[in-house]
Amino acid sequence: MPHNHSIRISLDLKDKNITFNHSFCEEKIVKGILSKVYYGTLTYQAKACPCCGVKNDNYSIVKNGFLTTKIKWLNTTNWPTYLYLKKQRFLCRHCHSSFLAESLEIEKHCFIARRVKQSITLELSGAISFKHLAKRHSVSSTTVIRTLRSFGKELTNHYDSLPPHLSFDEFTGVKEGKGKYHFIYSDSVSHQILDILPDNLSNTIEKHFLNYSLKARNQVKTIVVDMNAGYFKLAKRLFPNASVIIDRFHLVQLISRSLNITRIKTMNLYRTSYSEDLKVYRKMKRYWKLFLKDSRELNYTDYHYQRLFKAVLPETEIMDYLLGLNNELTDTYRLYQELLYCCKTNDFDAFSAILLTSDSSISQPMITSVTTLKKHLPRIENTFRYPFSNGPLEGSINKIKLIKRIAYGYQNFQNYKYRILISFKDKKISNENQMIFAA
Repeated sequence: MPHNHSIRISLDLKDKNITFNHSFCEEKIVKGILSKVYYGTLTYQAKACPCCGVKNDNYSIVKNGFLTTKIKWLNTTNWPTYLYLKKQRFLCRHCHSSFLAESLEIEKHCFIARRVKQSITLELSGAISFKHLAKRHSVSSTTVIRTLRSFGKELTNHYDSLPPHLSFDEFTGVKEGKGKYHFIYSDSVSHQILDILPDNLSNTIEKHFLNYSLKARNQVKTIVVDMNAGYFKLAKRLFPNASVIIDRFHLVQLISRSLNITRIKTMNLYRTSYSEDLKVYRKMKRYWKLFLKDSRELNYTDYHYQRLFKAVLPETEIMDYLLGLNNELTDTYRLYQELLYCCKTNDFDAFSAILLTSDSSISQPMITSVTTLKKHLPRIENTFRYPFSNGPLEGSINKIKLIKRIAYGYQNFQNYKYRILISFKDKKISNENQMIFAA
């Protein structure tokens, strides 16, 4: 019938065994809310009995009335929508058992359409709370969580293989595990998150990776980490053939933090009761960003009025004045700029030479940083050799923090983990669910 085809298109319904009569839709109060209700019938010729397995020959299986069920469907035009479906009841004359007609649109013993669950799963990939998502689909928050767990289990790690290039990091999460941070690792090339652990303790990480075969672990060539010493030991034990790469961002962060500490120490020397000293103090505090900026990017052509100097100056002249106040700060700043230049030009030989020839005129925080960098020179060499970094993984962690903030936090680690995995694997889930409805 022509109207059946039109209704199926409007409801995105693929099962042709579901038909509609001419009075197929009405507005009705359901659970105290004005809703749209569609009336349909599900019937077909049964091929075999699911209880005893007897095939339907010579009317061994006959139709035996209907059972009406209320199915939650996808909302139409923001209206809660239901499908009152009359399911055909069958009677097996061989085993005298009865059973209902089934459809791919609805799971057995379930009253929520697969389309609703699919829509919930796809929207779980975005930054939206469970409560708001439940309201959008006119279901309970419990249904949303149940759907999350159902699809999240499909993304469970099966420990089949590992990519040749890995990235390790951690982030703050649910206060359910033993540690404050959750361990996360991803593919350095595709940036796909592979798994998340409840804490970042060495025993937990080692136990997790031992689930992979030695053959799979031997195929790992590089691992990008921060300057956590625990990762170095784990990488050596678990991945014999892997080269450890220290993330370039953490190298720059280490020396920039030392320079900033030196600036603050120098700045506080001028925090006295004398007005001239206070003027210097305010200048060093006001222009702190210029110290960390690449000296090649300091502007020397644009002159702007600087209130603290009461003059029109470019950025270069401001830095010349501030660096002229303290020799230790000047030497520390010069070393910082040299190391920063080597990182940007990817020159490891110059980087190591600067570290090995640095003198004691720099500040103590920078001396400590230089000592740390000397200790990790073999790993830093890998940083300059390979193009991998933890930048994409840090971006993923920012999205993870956004998901947590919008949800006002999570109490259950497993739910949090499933939500993250679905958020970063939504395309895969979409393709799998589309296959379910391809009839």
